[in-house]
Amino acid sequence: MPTLACLLPARNAEEDLPGALASIERFADAVVALDDGSTDGTAAILDGHPLVQTLLRHPRREDYAGWNDLENRNELLAAATELAPDWVLFLDADERIAADDAEALRGFLAGDALAGCAYGLRCYRFWGEDRHDPEPHLVYRLFAPRPGQRLDGDDLHFDPVPTDIPRGAWVPTTLRIQHLGAATPQQVDRRLRKYRAADPEGRYRVDFAGLDRAAAETVPWTARPAGLPVLDVFGAEAAPTSGATVEPRVVALVPARNAAADLPGWLESAAGVADVAVALDDGSTDDTAAVLEASPFVHRVLRNPRRPGYEGWDDRANRAALLDAAAEVDPDWVLFLDADERIPADDAAALREFLAREADRDAAYGFRIHRMQGDLDHYDAAELWVYRLFPWRPGLELPPERLHFVPVPTAIPRTHWERTTVRIQHLGGLDEHRRGARYAKYLAADPERAFQDDYEPLRAPPGPSRTWPARPPGLPVLADPLDRGRPVDLELLDPDAPALSAVVISRNDEARIERAVRSVVAQECPVPFEVIVVTSGTDRTAAIVRERFPAVTLVELPRPALPGEARNAGLAVARGEVVTFPGSHIELRPGALAARARAHEEGHPMVTASVYNGTDTPAGWAAYYLDHPASLPGRPSGPLREPPAACSYLRHLVLEVGGFPQDMRAGEDTVVNLELWGRGHQAWRAREVELIHHNRCTTPARLLRHHFVRGRAMGRILLDEHQRAALVLRRRAWTAVGVPALLRRARTIQRAVAAWGSEDDRAQLDRVRGLILLALVASMAGAWFELLRAPVGRRRRNAPAD
Repeated sequence: MPTLACLLPARNAEEDLPGALASIERFADAVVALDDGSTDGTAAILDGHPLVQTLLRHPRREDYAGWNDLENRNELLAAATELAPDWVLFLDADERIAADDAEALRGFLAGDALAGCAYGLRCYRFWGEDRHDPEPHLVYRLFAPRPGQRLDGDDLHFDPVPTDIPRGAWVPTTLRIQHLGAATPQQVDRRLRKYRAADPEGRYRVDFAGLDRAAAETVPWTARPAGLPVLDVFGAEAAPTSGATVEPRVVALVPARNAAADLPGWLESAAGVADVAVALDDGSTDDTAAVLEASPFVHRVLRNPRRPGYEGWDDRANRAALLDAAAEVDPDWVLFLDADERIPADDAAALREFLAREADRDAAYGFRIHRMQGDLDHYDAAELWVYRLFPWRPGLELPPERLHFVPVPTAIPRTHWERTTVRIQHLGGLDEHRRGARYAKYLAADPERAFQDDYEPLRAPPGPSRTWPARPPGLPVLADPLDRGRPVDLELLDPDAPALSAVVISRNDEARIERAVRSVVAQECPVPFEVIVVTSGTDRTAAIVRERFPAVTLVELPRPALPGEARNAGLAVARGEVVTFPGSHIELRPGALAARARAHEEGHPMVTASVYNGTDTPAGWAAYYLDHPASLPGRPSGPLREPPAACSYLRHLVLEVGGFPQDMRAGEDTVVNLELWGRGHQAWRAREVELIHHNRCTTPARLLRHHFVRGRAMGRILLDEHQRAALVLRRRAWTAVGVPALLRRARTIQRAVAAWGSEDDRAQLDRVRGLILLALVASMAGAWFELLRAPVGRRRRNAPAD
């Protein structure tokens, strides 16, 4: 049986402690307590209780002035690690866990609980002896401790979860806490006086958004429902009652070509999820059709005429034919699963139960793709999400693209696509032969690159290998069952995984790579972070990194790469929940990563920084003001009202949009930032994140060349959304990259320096104003060069091949 230590901070709690300790006896093996300067008998009660194995004491003080809850809880956590418990739970002296919830807690720790997660309990505020608010709030207090862990946040009012447990591993439960802090008017008064003394300037919420004001309606406490699962699979509702399970009929649809070797494994895997299969042989030259027709699991095999290669491959038509044929088996659910994909047995069983008990008949469901390496026990990447499961009904239509589309019917809006924790193993990159064959397949099917800009990543060598983990028992299938914006992510449950990935991209940068990388690896950060360096080109950059920074992850691309490809290569091996891209021209100031991590921890999906100029020449200052007017160090922290120019990200958001475009010399991050902004993700300006930009515009000639290239990038971004005729013949292009835009940028720089710049900035701007205007003209020329030379038609962003 795993051991559990209860961490108990207390001050002047002699009235509460007898009840608190009686409650703790129901579930804990030990108590680590802290008496925070009490003036009553708190310390004596704690010292005399046999369950209290460690008692920390602060000097006596008369009131709550100077109370620092963060440091108190860090002291408790550090003391608890000396006892080496398997789990710890923070519980306050005015909180209780009822006997039935205590029993459920012990059973959960003995079975389904995962080290690496933080678990949330439902906290109910009591008003009187037995009545409480009907709506709880979640408090995350339960986790498996490790030496060296720290809590971070404000001094008061925070979730006491170690910084090395990422948000994606915070899991809600149905376990309940009874909070008695407002049970009587006297307790409410004491509570409010306590917070006013601790926070005289009102920096923190005093009444917890109204929780210290009596609810309009209260309800009596009820026993925990029998059989209610601890993991919060069903949200605020109780578990389904007996008889709620309805076995669904699931059909697996598989388009296959020359897949005879893969099909036996596919048939075994698909049978774990589906009741029947419908297949399509897309003109194979091997025994694909024969293998399918010999299986009793396959209801019908559709056939396309035999052909020698992948020329003319129409994936949309194939999947539409399969969807139409699915009507013959009258399914409840449809699952597209390709011949080189597998759903492991434990994930398949969880998915079947989910479909039987709680799946939404109006939703489509997504799975994370894992690129397997060598065998089914190892993988190297898990960046791609695919949506393949949806309810069947007559008349469904798929999107119109021939290749690289999401096979979800157009009748199911994007707002009804839900992520799951079910995983797909993809065998297409299992070895070098398979990677090469897949690359050749897409080259033959899309020779003009009409559906994807670059297929080269398909044959890229594998990254570091990871061992395939079993599915944790009891893990919810829905990644975010209560739609709180904190999806559970199995990729983040590795306790050794970093919270942040810093990816340094470089191309022929041997002269400055050491300065850039050293500024990253030297960072002191409260969360674990990894450093990834992606190199390309012909000089000694990779050798320098390998020799001087052996602990970093080095990714060497086989040919000179544009920034988007380099970013994507780093993204493919990154494991952090947050990813940032300090290029080889960036030098981080001390504390930059810590400040960035804090901003993301507060919930901001995109975070920008303060930028200092590191190129002290007239052209360098001109480039600085042109590139970073919104990032001047004097600008205060706060939300941005426009898409950010450069930022760090929550990694899964970048993966959702397909990574960075790989055919742009500049502006690849602007494309992603605009896409994320358009999807409703906000950006935060974090003044404390400080970096130095050593731009290459040391001379006027380099400045003009640099901004001509940036202008071309803007032209290509515009072409992403508009046809050339629409841009050139209408006013849109003139407004976006013409003289009005030039004047608008000049005014933006002037206002930014006036508002946020120093006296030195204002003097520098006066000196380089002419260079800035010349660079703006070069940028405008580059944009029009791109617009006028582009063929009529629409350019497509890079997206991973499915």
